[in-house]
Amino acid sequence: MTHEAAILGAGILGLLLARELESRGWTVRIFDRSTASSRTKNTSAAAGGMLAPYSELESSEAAISEWGLRSLTLWPEILAALPEPVFYRQAGSLILSHPRDRSHADQLIARIRSQAPESAYRWVEVGTCEPELAETFSHGLLLPTEAHLDNRQLLAVLERHLRLKGVTFVDETPILSIDPQNCLVTRDESFSCDRIFDCRGSGATQDLPDLRGVRGEAFIVQAPDVSLQRPVRLMHPRYAVYIVPRAEACFYIGATALETSDDGPVTIRSTLELLSAAYSVHRGFAEARVVESLVGLRPAFSDHSPRIQVERDGRFIRMNGLYRHGFLLAPFLVEQLGFYLDDKAVETKIFTFVERS
Repeated sequence: MTHEAAILGAGILGLLLARELESRGWTVRIFDRSTASSRTKNTSAAAGGMLAPYSELESSEAAISEWGLRSLTLWPEILAALPEPVFYRQAGSLILSHPRDRSHADQLIARIRSQAPESAYRWVEVGTCEPELAETFSHGLLLPTEAHLDNRQLLAVLERHLRLKGVTFVDETPILSIDPQNCLVTRDESFSCDRIFDCRGSGATQDLPDLRGVRGEAFIVQAPDVSLQRPVRLMHPRYAVYIVPRAEACFYIGATALETSDDGPVTIRSTLELLSAAYSVHRGFAEARVVESLVGLRPAFSDHSPRIQVERDGRFIRMNGLYRHGFLLAPFLVEQLGFYLDDKAVETKIFTFVERS
């Protein structure tokens, strides 16, 4: 039997879900309010692409780390199945702090040591893994199993792959309403389908009263005088500043976590804090060129945990609340959704079953 599915949202979760459903033989349409050329402004495109289940213990519970570890095993399989290469590196990540901020680093390190196996971390002389940082930092905490990928490259490759597989993208099409019979109403027409999957992230805040957007800000800079092999997380009094290497001497520098749904341009305060922090890590950032400033609204529930909400006997499913863990947790959530479709056991902590007309 052929199923027809509509996916709302062309972020990383929507794209990976489309890949899963298409592989099952479903007919899939993805509805998104942007176009392929403007999706670089979506929240998924503004992410750092870090796959860091232990580092994220800074602001998340142990379950997030456990689910992220499962995704770490899934990502190589996903990438290997794509027809085009995507930058992916599993060289770990490095946690650093300046002496004046040591207490903030100690808090994270204590959480990691209490919740992660000893094999997940080790103290290192910074010069042995990042020689260019040895003049500023003597020791750091290396998390050797963590990884990172080029999220924008991945999003573009996934979209091209899905289009070739027959997935239809309905762009510039906000959904005006969804009736009880699973009929999507847009400005121009209506679509009926067997199942609807709402993966709109912060775009669904009007339909989910307990969902909010948390503002994140970041920069992409080109710094030929800097060479790093892995993401570096500098513990800061207000938030962790992370520096993620990309191709062509580019680096992602982010990211604030501000309790506001304002998606306007990056503020001067954040600009000064983030770029000054990068300079304090490596003096080579002094001559870096700012390529782009980024703002994204991370979708978060009050417990900062993702949720798969099943309605209408499974005909309408909301997948949301990835917060700052989009790329880390998306493969896990899609796998769990697959288990649900196959009537297999699922992680009950992320599933909610509701009855609505």
